[in-house]
Amino acid sequence: METNFDNDFDELELMFGQGESDLQKMEKVVLTQNIEGFASCFPEWDLHPPVKNA
Repeated sequence: METNFDNDFDELELMFGQGESDLQKMEKVVLTQNIEGFASCFPEWDLHPPVKNA
């Protein structure tokens, strides 16, 4: 059986489209926590992102 994932995703987006921004916020929080957790394992490393000169 072959399914079209694009159509399935479009249907879910229509159903939950309003929550996309919430989902993106949650994803950013989880990624930030993962990065901070990883960085805490290597305190002697400078793992901060580069600072842009204004």
